[in-house]
Amino acid sequence: MPLVSATRRVAAVTLLSLPLLAAIAFNGARGLWGADEGRYVDGAIQMLRTHDWMHVQLNPEYPHYTKPPLTYWTIAASLALFGKNEFAARLPNAVAFWGTSLLLLVAGRILGMRRPWLPMVVYATTLFPYVAAGVITTDTLLASFTTGAGVAFLALPAGKG
Repeated sequence: MPLVSATRRVAAVTLLSLPLLAAIAFNGARGLWGADEGRYVDGAIQMLRTHDWMHVQLNPEYPHYTKPPLTYWTIAASLALFGKNEFAARLPNAVAFWGTSLLLLVAGRILGMRRPWLPMVVYATTLFPYVAAGVITTDTLLASFTTGAGVAFLALPAGKG
């Protein structure tokens, strides 16, 4: 019996860690792409430089309020912790991708699915979310928080929502 339990534990750890490992595998392998990635990183670097976390700036003269600040905050925090490099700039989206995957596992369990891990596996192996996890954009964080809201709704007791 202990062998089965150990095997299941290894399978569970593997299943839970594979989306994160896949998301961070190539995050530092290339430079920033196009204007969008550069704009997000520049806004985060300006936050670190000025210590102004409320007003996103691409340069000192003009504030930049066209995107949610959470993206800039997470990138700035990652750059402050891990240094100013491409891997650190893309890490928040990789973690959000992993978080979304875990939330989908929770959703599968709440819904009482026979294979509760299946939504996580489908999401983690779908091309667009996987690619988005390695690109600096607001989409992966949005997907993570939207999924979190959906799972929170599913977790509400019946008749309380």
